[in-house]
Amino acid sequence: MADQGQVISISMSATGGIPKYVQDSIAVGAQGVEGDHHSGPINKHKKSGDPEPNHRQVTVVSNEVVQDLNTQLGIEIKPGDLAENVLVSGLGDLTQFEAGDRLQLGDEVVLEVTGHNRPCDLIRKYHADLTEEIAGKRGLATVVINTGTVRTGDACVTVKGKD
Repeated sequence: MADQGQVISISMSATGGIPKYVQDSIAVGAQGVEGDHHSGPINKHKKSGDPEPNHRQVTVVSNEVVQDLNTQLGIEIKPGDLAENVLVSGLGDLTQFEAGDRLQLGDEVVLEVTGHNRPCDLIRKYHADLTEEIAGKRGLATVVINTGTVRTGDACVTVKGKD
């Protein structure tokens, strides 16, 4: 099964937190968006215990979810505000994706879904209820399968997991 959407915006930030900053294009390396805080082999969110692999190299969020939240809560979340690397449209709320499903961005980049993102408390700065309202629709955590460049306007083709 394959569906097609479009890359609405791409963002990155060398430091953690929100927002990430909109770019014309991003280079996706073997461990994530080159120069982005979340890129690398180790999960930077784990603060104690043994290091664990980074299963959140590139974050993908649905523009439809962002627009629904803006309307519902009377706010104006802009591209990058949710710390996403890729904002896509045309694929619904992304809740249909499961670990192992893949997305191809443009001609080169292939990402594999590792799970759904959990909302963090930092996004409450946009609205007190945002963390609860976005729960279950916070987008996808992915790892890089194939490297390359992603540009705004690129196609985003989804392929369900290997059956």
